[in-house]
Amino acid sequence: MADGSFFQPSNGPLNQGDILIAPVARVTAADRFVPERWGRLDQDEVLIDRSDVDAEDIELFAGRELVMVTSHDCHHDKEWNAARGRLIRQGNSEEDADRLAEEDDTLDRTFQASPIVPLDDFDPGTRGNYRAGRVVGYFPIPESPDGAFPESVVDLSYRCTIDRKAITNRRWCLGPEPRDQLRYAIARFDSFRSVELGETIEQAVGREIVDVEVDTSTGLIVVLTLDDGEVLRLVQPPADPEPGGRESI
Repeated sequence: MADGSFFQPSNGPLNQGDILIAPVARVTAADRFVPERWGRLDQDEVLIDRSDVDAEDIELFAGRELVMVTSHDCHHDKEWNAARGRLIRQGNSEEDADRLAEEDDTLDRTFQASPIVPLDDFDPGTRGNYRAGRVVGYFPIPESPDGAFPESVVDLSYRCTIDRKAITNRRWCLGPEPRDQLRYAIARFDSFRSVELGETIEQAVGREIVDVEVDTSTGLIVVLTLDDGEVLRLVQPPADPEPGGRESI
């Protein structure tokens, strides 16, 4: 974003869109195939031969890399909030419930994240499409303000579960508008996938879509204008949680 508001310092509770260093891992086949864009991620190879399901070994590639948190904020404090409510119902004050829940380091330990891949790792002829966000499954991000990483994409096709306590060097988070764009990129990858969605909607409502806008003023909303002037508002994500909750690790 030209106004420099794409990134913000990452403070407080863990947020969707946080950029940090954490371990990543993926399971591969016996031929140990490595897509070029994941070559820098596969720093260690591990063979696991203790499967109780069948006799096949498990090939595992792992490494430590820059990742972006993809779990929605509601996920990060779900167990903490439930424990706090239970403690209050048991007669504890809100202050004591906050403290006791905070002392329980088993709550909300995991989150999902995807690795950040430099744009230079892709073929030069394709970088424009990745940079413009036209490739489903990739979320483009500019160079970090401190130069810690170059212009890159978040590879949503590589998603892993990470323990909070494995995080190191948590530094940046997305601003409000880029976070909405990230949510749309995740929804597009997980649910929409195809440009045929527009044709499906047209068939369902019996009208032609003549205009599409994204309203990010109060959260992501896709606004569809039909040929008869009617407006449909779609894809509003869950609201951000109220301030408060579990402290940052």
